[in-house]
Amino acid sequence: MRNLRKRNLKKLVVPIALLFASTSNAFAQDDVIFKALKDEMDRSLKQLKIKGHEAPYFLSYTVKDKDVVRIAASFGAIDSKSIDRDRDLNVDVRVGDYDLDNTRFGDGGLFGMIMGGRQSRGESITVDDDYKVLRQAVWSETDDAYKGAIEKLEAKKAFLQQNTVKDRPADFSKESPVTSFEQPVRTQCDAEKWSNIVRQLSAVYKDYPKVDQSVVMFGVDTVNRWFVNSEGTKTFAARPEYVLLATASARADDGYVICDAEIFVGRNESEFPSVAEMEKKLRAMGDRLTQSIKAPLLEDYNGPILFEGDAAGEFFSQTLGQNFGNPIDPLGGGIAAMMGSTNPLKDKVGQRVLPTFLSILDDPIATDYKGTKLFGGMNIDHEGVKAQKLTLVDKGILKTFCSTRTPSRYVKQSNGHSRYGNASTTNLFVMADTTNSKAELYKKLRELGKQEGLKSVLVVRRVQNLFTSVLDPKSIIVGMMGAMRKQSGFNLLPASLVYQVDVETGAETIARVTPFNGVGLSTMRDIVAVGDDSTAHPILLPTVSQGDALSIVAPSVLVKELDTQKADKNTEKAPILPNPYFEAKKQ
Repeated sequence: MRNLRKRNLKKLVVPIALLFASTSNAFAQDDVIFKALKDEMDRSLKQLKIKGHEAPYFLSYTVKDKDVVRIAASFGAIDSKSIDRDRDLNVDVRVGDYDLDNTRFGDGGLFGMIMGGRQSRGESITVDDDYKVLRQAVWSETDDAYKGAIEKLEAKKAFLQQNTVKDRPADFSKESPVTSFEQPVRTQCDAEKWSNIVRQLSAVYKDYPKVDQSVVMFGVDTVNRWFVNSEGTKTFAARPEYVLLATASARADDGYVICDAEIFVGRNESEFPSVAEMEKKLRAMGDRLTQSIKAPLLEDYNGPILFEGDAAGEFFSQTLGQNFGNPIDPLGGGIAAMMGSTNPLKDKVGQRVLPTFLSILDDPIATDYKGTKLFGGMNIDHEGVKAQKLTLVDKGILKTFCSTRTPSRYVKQSNGHSRYGNASTTNLFVMADTTNSKAELYKKLRELGKQEGLKSVLVVRRVQNLFTSVLDPKSIIVGMMGAMRKQSGFNLLPASLVYQVDVETGAETIARVTPFNGVGLSTMRDIVAVGDDSTAHPILLPTVSQGDALSIVAPSVLVKELDTQKADKNTEKAPILPNPYFEAKKQ
């Protein structure tokens, strides 16, 4: 089971998109890939048609050329190591017109509908710049996509003839063509050097007998991306991508698992901290886990909670940040329609979702915050639309969503936030009209506890993310169930580091808490105060085929009321025998 969890985690270590470009050669805007794409697109627009059916009204092609380095280790030994090069092609063929075409009807599968985008699958193609072979691949994929588009459009028309759909938005927005070219890049990575670094960092947990699972993973991805469409858009983007992710977990005597992680992201190798600095952070994580599993377990807590530092970034990201994508209503009903309507912010445009002293901006052009690099930005999105700065929430009122070229009842035009076909935030800023010092936040926290008749209140300083929770998959399910119990609730993963604060004396003691019982919209609207300590945090969000490093700038946040679940009596038992490594060290 534990090896399976490690394998699952490695599958989630995915390309992390960063803004960086360095090259020695100028990019050829008429290179062989663009030529193959353009020539086959022109031929298809003129000749691709089945008698009795419509010809395509829109075509787009995306080619991604990827250099990938992956190195993973645990307990001082390499688990896996790979250096790969691949190239894939994504084809989008639309039949009909902008108002009604073959998309948004079982398109992209269940996941694509849930995410509100068109996650077309990529087909592997040659990595050689061979015009004839490239052209053949484009021709073959276009032909298959066109035949499928005709079938979907006919099925969609039949559905609409039999069903009344009120307020149906158009299927595709009209956007101005864009031309943009960055410089190509190639991976420059000393794999042997990083193998030794990963070994050294993973060996840290040989000094922590209570840490029963740990993985350190280093990844470099360099993605060169060609995009053309039949409207005249032509773009080339290049991103080298560097990330080191360390995850670890420990199990308390009562069976509860605590997971934690450290993430290091850079635009290039030189932006990483020194090995000594990274090792210091990993040891601090081992210390936290060792102390936390000895702490008493608090269950069924209901009261105020202060989220500080990294926990504040995850709090805003997991609640609001992951739900700022334009909510798309899929046709057809069933499970897809049900799952596609679970966004708690859906139908809330124009309504208050936060206190009036808070606003949220998304700025795709921002590159740093007070000297800290931001990683989510982009000039042109993945559908060839210029990325726009958005005020998502203005003084507590939800104003709009991040959108792709797929309209909804809420946003009709793209605002340049398509990432692999899905609407995504870039660099998210939580802005406050009034802020509080740390002392003021703690004072308000204790006062709220006294008003509720509590003897102690909670401060959360670390919260799990999707990567750490793979070491304890049950935490994801438990968190989702908690959110479902909240009307219009958000899922918030369990806390990794918690302190109990005495309301009378202010004394802090480390503690453990059961998973959160979901975060309702009322909790967000009733946020009491935020700190004056806004900090930039990297956020890793896996998508269908790869992940992206986004950024969120957020202050500490004090919520008036949040509850946790009752303790789960069915926890996994600790290993029967101790770790042989530590048993041998005692002898």
